Amino acid sequence: MRISIALTILFAFASNDISAAHFRDGGFLSDNGILETLRIEPRLPAPGESFTIKLSGSWPEVSPDGVCRPPLDAPTVTVYPGNFVAIHSNIISNSSNCDLPPASWDIDLNIPASAWDAVDADGLLRIEHTLFSGINMLTSINQVFDMRLGTHEVPAFIGSGFWTSADLPLEGILIEQQGSRVLFYGLRYDRDTHLDDEGEPVWQLVAGEMYGDSTLGRSYRYDWPFDENRVPLEKPTEMEVLSVNDSGAIIVDDYNHIRVFTEVTGNLGIYHDYRRVTFGIDKGRLPNYAPPLAGRWTLHGFNGQNTVFTAALELLVGSTEAVNQYPFVSSDGDWIATCTVFAPGNGNCSMERISDGAKFEFPMTAFQGNLARGNLVVGNNNTLDGVLVRQPWQLPVLNNQ
Repeated sequence: MRISIALTILFAFASNDISAAHFRDGGFLSDNGILETLRIEPRLPAPGESFTIKLSGSWPEVSPDGVCRPPLDAPTVTVYPGNFVAIHSNIISNSSNCDLPPASWDIDLNIPASAWDAVDADGLLRIEHTLFSGINMLTSINQVFDMRLGTHEVPAFIGSGFWTSADLPLEGILIEQQGSRVLFYGLRYDRDTHLDDEGEPVWQLVAGEMYGDSTLGRSYRYDWPFDENRVPLEKPTEMEVLSVNDSGAIIVDDYNHIRVFTEVTGNLGIYHDYRRVTFGIDKGRLPNYAPPLAGRWTLHGFNGQNTVFTAALELLVGSTEAVNQYPFVSSDGDWIATCTVFAPGNGNCSMERISDGAKFEFPMTAFQGNLARGNLVVGNNNTLDGVLVRQPWQLPVLNNQ
């Protein structure tokens, strides 16, 4: 029975394919999770020109008071120079919609050229979407876009493993990532002081697509019910163990450090910092916090937004030569990469091409599994903005490049 219930949960994830960089910051009805994405078109707008943002999302279910929520109503755009671009939407509660399925929306909005006044010195633009219902804020998400190089288009890769947080002792996250698809389980200890609840462990399962540095998906809470004598039921129904009542999210700070929330009851959208757990190190394998550099890559060198250097390379599986040092050699022997990394995953890497001395350096804090940003030195000490991208992912480029 337990196996069949677990399979039901996994199959339920197949239809949830939506993500966002930052999830809602709380508010009324926040325990009814909203899945939403923000996208810009073109993926890399020309500087000083207007562009389009696509809002896509859905409500999870009928609200607790029995009122169904319709699609969004007439979003507006406000630019705050030097800060961010704000999108405000209203919703209209209408009980006549209750015989309809939960509403979804797909809206294209024109973002004026003045939005470039909100781009910071690093070329990053934050766009925030907030939904209002009267004076009660329901949800707010914000996405950060790289308006110089379009690195937000490359999904992060954090692989598989266990993660823990100093904020939540005796709790943890189990993550499995295949391609850009992510499944993660949050083990939480649920205690409700208002109900005189002594607490119990609760599994919450979330699946989503990694977009840029984050993933967001519907959260399923796995509770095994008890009878009136606090004895676990042997054969509970699926409805007794499975409830869809919120969403969960991961934000990737770097390959070894993430922010996560999987809470459901009374969720205020609070993220907790997690780091990768290291255990059972095998002498024949790199520790799981070492960068997974084996594979095919493209190294770009940018002068402003102009691509002035491109190199394709394939790095072989790394090895261990000294304490905390991990070298990687390219398949043609022309590139050598050396990473110095200390648990829990802090350090830096350097890559050099033997034939001409081109050298790329980046800190582990700038490596998200499929992409790294750092300094690239070529030719006569010519320093460029370097971006290393795992194939087949590609950065968007402007039409004149």
